[in-house]
Amino acid sequence: MPSLPTTLPPSTTAPTWMHWLAFALAVAAVFFAVKQHLLPALLAGLLMHQLVHAIAKRLISPTFSSHLARVVAILLVSAVVLTLLTLGALALLKLMHGTGQEGVEGLMKQMARILDDTKAALPAWAEPWLPPDTEALKQHAVDWLRSHAAEVGSAGGALGYGLVHILIGLIIGAMISLHTEATDPQALRPLARALLQEVSAFSLAFRRIITAQAWITTVNTTLTGLYLLVALPLAGVHLPLVKTMVLVTFVMGFIPIVGNLVSNTVITIISLSHSVMVAASSLAFLVIVHKVEYFLNARIVGGHIRARAWEILIAMLAMERIAGIPGLVISPILYAYIKDGLKKRGWV
Repeated sequence: MPSLPTTLPPSTTAPTWMHWLAFALAVAAVFFAVKQHLLPALLAGLLMHQLVHAIAKRLISPTFSSHLARVVAILLVSAVVLTLLTLGALALLKLMHGTGQEGVEGLMKQMARILDDTKAALPAWAEPWLPPDTEALKQHAVDWLRSHAAEVGSAGGALGYGLVHILIGLIIGAMISLHTEATDPQALRPLARALLQEVSAFSLAFRRIITAQAWITTVNTTLTGLYLLVALPLAGVHLPLVKTMVLVTFVMGFIPIVGNLVSNTVITIISLSHSVMVAASSLAFLVIVHKVEYFLNARIVGGHIRARAWEILIAMLAMERIAGIPGLVISPILYAYIKDGLKKRGWV
């Protein structure tokens, strides 16, 4: 029986310079992903990898092998993602084609009612700033869309590309989860093995930051819930959709910076339906919480990656200047990875 072709076994340890090369390549790859607007794909792939690892670890048993557990985990995560996308598409279709209070018509009527209530509370000199009725509001929207058609088209295209990148990232994350499980690191060449180690280290940094972000989101949601469910009712203010706003705050809290902006905007607009003073109060409260959360973020994240709060803040400010909002989002993960890498090499 002919023997299978074999290759020489790689050395057990790679040269130090090769580990530094792998480390530098990993950092460069992250900057490339941020600069080329591939951050959604990168985060989606990391999230898929971590979810598969977490679910598979609980499924492994005499019945489920490690590989089968990972396959089942990928199928479960994929089913959840597809379900959420389907529900989102159905909700959007219902909003666009619905009638009464559920469709765009109901939304426009609700906005018109809010405008009427707002105009009653505003001084006379401020009334010309607001549309007089629903038809004027619609006309303003049409005029704005006509004058900003290029920007709206660009934003829609960017959103479409972002969703495609997220789906591709999820697929890549699933493929990497299966590949790394079936790969023996000792069978790899030195550089490939060093790169695999750096990918694992970056994935670990991502898991630490996600855990910290969960704590931050819990604190933020708790404070917002106390304000909406306790403080405002005690003051005689009863807003609609309070539970929905708390849920939106929790879900969007997992998206750094941008998530807070979305949830804060929703709460402020709904508060405007009661009065301008309540909207101003809500906005002031959310701004204060947001500023406190900014430092809390640095404190909690720093605790998870063994870094001081001022280190995280400097990293966030620096990355924001380098790459804008995407740089701000990736900065805690990148800083955790770089600091762990330098510690492992005895530099810090």
